[in-house]
Amino acid sequence: MHDKFGVEAAIRDVSVAHMTEDGLLTWFRTEWLLDPRPLAADVWVFSPDFQRILVVQHRWRGLVPPGGRVELGETPREGAVRELAEETGIELLIADRPAFAAARSHRSDWSATLNLSYWAIADPATELLPEEGQPAQWVDVRSDWRTFHKPDAAVIARFAEQQSR
Repeated sequence: MHDKFGVEAAIRDVSVAHMTEDGLLTWFRTEWLLDPRPLAADVWVFSPDFQRILVVQHRWRGLVPPGGRVELGETPREGAVRELAEETGIELLIADRPAFAAARSHRSDWSATLNLSYWAIADPATELLPEEGQPAQWVDVRSDWRTFHKPDAAVIARFAEQQSR
């Protein structure tokens, strides 16, 4: 359960996200709002030409955008920025609107969690200071990079294509 401030920010950000996972809005209204589960947030950091994305090597989820659980008292946006700094050592201004909103369960015995994906742009030459045991790297957006939620790679590539126009 999150505080009122975090829940209100999540509601606002879901309503303005560029894209939402199929069925998310129904799940959000009928389940999540009745019992706000832990929130999660990540940041899709693109190269200026939207050809590459920054990912971290999670110990069992593969290559994923930097992110994690939103802490009590944080908005999802604040949690995303904090997680990005913790996992990569870089601090960025993220875009006003989230790129994507989805319901995510990272294990079969866990309930779904609202995940908001924000986005930013960074120079791939920026020095990365990743967390120990969780290396960070840039990958081609259109490559077949191994990630836990395989459909997310296609969503990220589609978003990058839209932004590069």
